[in-house]
Amino acid sequence: MNLSGLMSNLGTIIGVVCGCGSGLIAVGVSGFFIYRMVKGNAQTRTLLQTGVSAPAVIVDIQDTGMRINDYPQARVTFQITPADRPAFQAVVTRTFSPFELGSLVPGASAQVRFDPNNPSKVAIEALGGGGNAGMAAVNNQVLQSSMMAQDQYYAQLRITGVEARAKILTATNLNIRNDDVAWVFRLTFDVTTATGEHFQSETQSAIVDASQHKYQPGKEVFIRYDPNNKAQVALVRAVES
Repeated sequence: MNLSGLMSNLGTIIGVVCGCGSGLIAVGVSGFFIYRMVKGNAQTRTLLQTGVSAPAVIVDIQDTGMRINDYPQARVTFQITPADRPAFQAVVTRTFSPFELGSLVPGASAQVRFDPNNPSKVAIEALGGGGNAGMAAVNNQVLQSSMMAQDQYYAQLRITGVEARAKILTATNLNIRNDDVAWVFRLTFDVTTATGEHFQSETQSAIVDASQHKYQPGKEVFIRYDPNNKAQVALVRAVES
C-alpha cells in the first residue's frame, strides 16, 4: 500500500474512532442527566413522604434556561419557617407546569417538606398566594419578620458560637438590597473546625458593594457555628491575605 493510501485509510480510521468517541460522550452526558432526574424525583418522593412540613415564602426565582417536555426549569429560593427551629433558606431546582408559574413570584407563600438532618434537601408540597396582591403583601411582611428573626439568630450566634475557618462554595445574590449599600447573599461553606472536622453549612448576609470581592467562591472566611446545629452558621469576617 502506498503512502497516500495508508494516510487515507488512517484518516478513515481516525474519523470512525472520533465519531464513536463523540457518540459515547453524548450517550454518557445524556445518561448523566437522566440519572440526575431519576435520583432527584426519588429524593422528592421520599421527602414528601417523610420530611418535616413547614410554611415558606418565595424569596427569589431564577430561570435555569432548561426545558424538559416544554416545561421550564427554575431555581427557587425559599425562606422556610419551621415550628421547632430557626428560619432558614433553601433552594429547590425543578421543572414547573404552566399552572404553577403564576404562583412563582417573590413574596408568594408555599408549603414545603425538608429533611431535618439536612435542611438543604427540600421538596415543594404546595404553591399558592402569588395571584392575590393582598396576600402577597401579607407574605412580604411575614418574610421580612422571618428574616429579621433570622438576623437576630445570626447576631446571637456571633457571640455564643464556636469560631472556625471556612471556604466559600457558592455565593448567590438574593436580589435584596440593604440600605442601598449592600446586597444580601446566600453563602454556602465547607467548614473546618479546630479539631479538623469538616462539614458543609450556609448563611445569608448583607455584603457591602466594596467588599463583595472578598466573599466569592473559593475565598476563605471566619464563621461561628452552634455545635448542636451545624445547618446554619454566622459569617464573621473575611480572611485577609
